[in-house]
Amino acid sequence: MIYEIQSKNDFITGSYLVIKIPESDVDINALYTIQSDRPNFILPFHYKHINNKVEFTYKIGIYNKLQYFAGEVSPEEYIRMWQNILKPLLDCGDWFMNPCSFLLNIDHLYFNKADKTIVYLYVPSLRGCSGYEAFNAMTAEISKLITVSDAVLENKVLKSILENFNPVEFIKMLNDHISENECRQQDIMPVIEHDTTPPVGFNAKCGSGDNMNPNEPAVNQLIKEKSVNDKVIQSLPEQDKDIFIDIKSGVKVEENKQDKESGRYRMFSSRSKRKKAKEEKIVKAKTEHEKKPENKSDIPLKSEPVEPVVVKQAEIIDITHTMSVILRGPGLKYIGRAHLPQAIEIPIAEGEMFSIGRFDAGVGKKQSSFEFDKKTKAVSRRHAVIERDLSGYKIIDLSSSAGTFINDKKLPPNTPYGLERGCRVSFGNSGADYVWEVS
Repeated sequence: MIYEIQSKNDFITGSYLVIKIPESDVDINALYTIQSDRPNFILPFHYKHINNKVEFTYKIGIYNKLQYFAGEVSPEEYIRMWQNILKPLLDCGDWFMNPCSFLLNIDHLYFNKADKTIVYLYVPSLRGCSGYEAFNAMTAEISKLITVSDAVLENKVLKSILENFNPVEFIKMLNDHISENECRQQDIMPVIEHDTTPPVGFNAKCGSGDNMNPNEPAVNQLIKEKSVNDKVIQSLPEQDKDIFIDIKSGVKVEENKQDKESGRYRMFSSRSKRKKAKEEKIVKAKTEHEKKPENKSDIPLKSEPVEPVVVKQAEIIDITHTMSVILRGPGLKYIGRAHLPQAIEIPIAEGEMFSIGRFDAGVGKKQSSFEFDKKTKAVSRRHAVIERDLSGYKIIDLSSSAGTFINDKKLPPNTPYGLERGCRVSFGNSGADYVWEVS
């Protein structure tokens, strides 16, 4: 079936697609079923009849193009992605949908960041709009854009794509790979059992005591040894000094053990003598405390003249270099106040894209063409993409949490916006502000 896709962008409502087909080509059963119970793997749409044709309007909204998320992923994410790509083609019959009516093109394959699902553009037509060749081309393109750290798994996927690709057998292969990994992990994990034999290098009697029984488990013997050590610790002589804090003054006072034993602080000594000696010790400790303050903050500040700050020559050169950053080509020049990269060069040709995000410490590998430091919280891990076509450069926000702004206006997600020289581009609202420059 011959069809044409029109892409329209609106700064308020966002981006949407329009497809027109003849009324005679509309699959009525699939159309009515989808309208009453739309599956979550197709873009939402509405339709209207115009001059013996049916016009379908698809709103992109929160859905991002899958190709914007190119890079290496974990084996779990890789398997989940392929399952989400193939399952709609196998389950679509429950909605009377035709697998050939899916638009099998990488440019119109979308990804939902919230629930990690794949979303298709579906045209409810009787004759279909895609075929097996389009399906093979799409899967081959996906395997080039998105890779996996597991070389064995990636080789299995590439082999299946190059040979006679069958979605049912492909999903079975993925499930078998998961089962093999689980079995391999179980074989690697040792079985933990209670072993009564002493470790290598340990005493033959399983401890340091002399009364250890070699026939008794080591754990019980260690418990006994600990109880003996506790008794020894309790029988140790007291310290030579006891320290108490006077409640009124808050001063620490030390009492010698010899003074106690000599009768100065004994229970049957004179209370007045004990009280007098204690007061003398408090006064003495308080006097020493005032002479030698413990904290530097207690030392009175002196009114000394403030010396002028001298800037070193190296610092002046560094500042001059920062202010005179020159882009070698089209890119973003920093104008914010925070400590962020001074320039972001965009070296792409027509038809290419440049992704911008934040380094993900959990993944540990670069996922975007340019990544801010992991501490730049206002920038999302997958924040925005800059594309280049015949008309120039365009920026697209990838449903980022803090948003992307052009001249202080927030862009709707997944909506291309043309970049003009001198326009201000802000990633989030925490100082990641740049100006678009074209050398």
